[in-house]
Amino acid sequence: MIRYSPKIIIIYYLVFMCEYIFEFLDYITIKYLCPYYDLVCSTCVLIKILEQIKPIKIYNHFKDDRQQLMKDQKEKIGVYCLVNLINGKIYIGSSINLAVRMRNYLNTTFLKNKKNNNLPIISALLKYGHDKFAVLILEYVDIENLAIRETYYITYLLPHYNILKQGYSSIGYKQTEAIKQMLTELAKNRIHSDKTKALISRALVGENNPFYNKNHSVDSKLRMIEANSAYPVYIYNSFRELLVIFPSVSSLAKLINSNHSTIIINIKNGSLFRGEWYFSNLPFNLTDTPLISNWSSKESNNLILEIINNYKIKKAIFVYNLNKEFIFKFEGVTHAQKELNINHDIIKKYALLNTPYKGYIFSYERLMI
Repeated sequence: MIRYSPKIIIIYYLVFMCEYIFEFLDYITIKYLCPYYDLVCSTCVLIKILEQIKPIKIYNHFKDDRQQLMKDQKEKIGVYCLVNLINGKIYIGSSINLAVRMRNYLNTTFLKNKKNNNLPIISALLKYGHDKFAVLILEYVDIENLAIRETYYITYLLPHYNILKQGYSSIGYKQTEAIKQMLTELAKNRIHSDKTKALISRALVGENNPFYNKNHSVDSKLRMIEANSAYPVYIYNSFRELLVIFPSVSSLAKLINSNHSTIIINIKNGSLFRGEWYFSNLPFNLTDTPLISNWSSKESNNLILEIINNYKIKKAIFVYNLNKEFIFKFEGVTHAQKELNINHDIIKKYALLNTPYKGYIFSYERLMI
């Protein structure tokens, strides 16, 4: 009869019980109770993540595997996932050069840059260290579909470090409770299929993905506008219809002749940009599908031109009658004052209150009835 050492028995038990361990105990408690916890933590977390997704490449330890990671992902375009091996929380991102993005994450100077260190994933990397993270390459994608595929994984997995980003619209905050409920539902009654078990087995021994050593050609100009921001921008019209998804704040800012900070402020405030468009880091609704699938298409270029042409508009005024029927959209308060012969301070006041004044309802946003 085969006899296992107490150490091996504990490791196997922890792997088997990892879902319950993560649900009811914190890291400090587990580590205090079991000195072998660190040996199985990575496996437990990866098993939980692999129940939901099928990555094409896995790097179990970000720091230790960094050289192979840089070699494998050089000039690769794709979607990736960073996994916190301590608490199981994840981040979904994308890049037109995965090796460059990973190199930035490994650069402490980059992480501590004021422009980056307010992002939850950056804060987590600084807090826990690179050795407490795994990297999953989810898929390689043509550049025109990059933001679309990233959105798919974000809306499907509801990653903690994406959802808790600072600076997205107030609509995103209103989704928090619903997102928590969805995360709870995803965690219920999770059972490994034979196929999933086989996938986990292959993945954990480092099997190479089927796209290994394949190269994608990338326009050098697109490389120049690769985002410093690690998240896409969703553009909605004033009717709250998702128009298109841009790969980053920086790429959008350059195309519409704006700047990075202006767009970030607009995302944070959740207000209309130039009187007609909302910008957000997250979809307003998890089922939203962009009307323009390719951000570099002719249709997207036409949208960009329209945004540029509205550069004079700061805050549009939407005017309705007492039945909330739309009357007109003015380019600003001054324009509304001239046409309606109502003092601009009064228009501002009632636009904020959203209450009637002399038969009119003023609003800085389109009323959704």
